[in-house]
Amino acid sequence: MQSRREVQRERSRGTSKRMIRDLLILIILIFLVGWSIYAVGNHPKAEAERQTTTIAKRYANLKTRTGFYIYNRENTYYTVAGKNNKGQRILVIVPQKNGSVRVVKQSTGLTEQQALAQVKSSEHPKRVLKAVPGIFNDKVVWEVTYLNSKGNLCYDLINFKTGSYVQQINNL
Repeated sequence: MQSRREVQRERSRGTSKRMIRDLLILIILIFLVGWSIYAVGNHPKAEAERQTTTIAKRYANLKTRTGFYIYNRENTYYTVAGKNNKGQRILVIVPQKNGSVRVVKQSTGLTEQQALAQVKSSEHPKRVLKAVPGIFNDKVVWEVTYLNSKGNLCYDLINFKTGSYVQQINNL
């Protein structure tokens, strides 16, 4: 026959084992719920990226992809950057809704780095958030989003071919 102490020790061991098991189950459930929320939330972007890459392969002979961008102004445009079958660096700009696909050789205009450098030298931003290609007033532009020295949100649209400022929205 077991003493009272031995019975209490066995119960306490069983309780701690159950507590550890329950804690592990809770951690796994939290991870699965978080992953599910991320996957569902990211699905539209991933689907747009997949479709845009397929279009770029068909219309522009895209061979290697180096970037994907989403531009939102009056309309939404998805852009795939990469190289075509001739080794030329290209941007393939696809409207989310009606419109034609544009294929632009990167050598005919500003690169992302040049657009960023232009904004950095003229506006002296505290932090650059992103640079994305898109279409504004039927012209290819780079939209550079940044925080100015006061921490306010700013958008600069730079003409892809000429490098001139098309529009500046400051202090949002």
